[in-house]
Amino acid sequence: MRSLLKFPIAVVVTASLVLPTLTPVAAFAAPPKKPTSIHDELTGDARDSWDRGLDLFARQRWDSAGAEFQRAYDLSKNPRVLFNVGACEKALSHYTKAIEIFKRELAEGGGKLTPEDETRLRDNISGLGDFVSTLMVEVNEADATITVDDETVGKSPLQKPVDVNIGRRKIVVQKPGFGQAAENITVLGKTPAKLAIKIEPVVKTAMIEVTVQGAPSAIIKVDGKEVGTSPYKGRLSLTNDPHVITAEAPGFVTVSQPVTLKEGEPTTLTLALSREIAQGRLKIRAQPSGAVIELDGKFVGADVWEGPVGTQSTHQVTVKKEGFYTWTHDIEVKPGQEKPVTVELNEDRHPSFVPWLIGTILVVGGGAIAAGFIFAPKDQEPVRGTLPPFTVQTPAAYHFH
Repeated sequence: MRSLLKFPIAVVVTASLVLPTLTPVAAFAAPPKKPTSIHDELTGDARDSWDRGLDLFARQRWDSAGAEFQRAYDLSKNPRVLFNVGACEKALSHYTKAIEIFKRELAEGGGKLTPEDETRLRDNISGLGDFVSTLMVEVNEADATITVDDETVGKSPLQKPVDVNIGRRKIVVQKPGFGQAAENITVLGKTPAKLAIKIEPVVKTAMIEVTVQGAPSAIIKVDGKEVGTSPYKGRLSLTNDPHVITAEAPGFVTVSQPVTLKEGEPTTLTLALSREIAQGRLKIRAQPSGAVIELDGKFVGADVWEGPVGTQSTHQVTVKKEGFYTWTHDIEVKPGQEKPVTVELNEDRHPSFVPWLIGTILVVGGGAIAAGFIFAPKDQEPVRGTLPPFTVQTPAAYHFH
């Protein structure tokens, strides 16, 4: 086995030749240059790991030797080191790994490998091909992790079969929320193998199928979370409270339906969507801040309100705030129309004018009455004169009646 790890050391034996002193020495062609050993190509820690790997391999400590050779490669990135990494995997009967490593050395070693290196790699790849086959694993759930002999090979669904060693293989499939499933299978040489594995959810679930009438490809939501489009088929957890299934589509009235699922009983649900009746829409913005907004006599908000309005075309909008004149107006909104309304209230600078005016009238009126009493002429007494009987008669024309 060690002959796979190092180049053979060439030993040159020099023969002593006895020749006459006057005889000229014949010229010989220089021997071909000996390839540089991997040990000489490495330096520092990489060389130390290489040497430790050789020693461990000689003692058949394949696993530890492979770790040292891998470290030598990681430090040096010398592709020639990979052959010994593959040799350790081969010794451990990890044939698929060994083939993968040998192929990697061929790919990375372009221009760095000798023809002998390349031939040796191809011979090993071809020879190990008799000890490997392929395996296709099918799982009933997507995104489940698949391992073969504790090595992860991918997630379901696999895009293609995986290479495995022949013999008895252990397949494990696991996914969060599901119980782990394990199967053993015997893989024969040059015979593709196939295995179907089923995993069951840890939480009990039931199948539900939702179809929608009236709106193609309506969005389906379960408990407010979007799960797909119609028609939808999937599993829902069994809970004490019913699940709320919702279907919605642009231009259609959203429909929701509570559903109680039972273990082992598939549920089929059909929801019908109807088109929305075109409604008008009002956008009311009121000033100053704190102004109250009423629509058709009902409070709807303050400062800003936006929303759909009924099918009637005219709606009464009222905006009011204490200390300001109330604004009321009938707004016409046609179906499908969006109408903005901006209202700025005018401040009432004489909020007590009417009471003051009434009070003034009352005061003024009272003053006039009082003045009537104060200034009204009393019954005049006769003017006394010098003529007897000391009375001056007033002409009848001047009498007040």
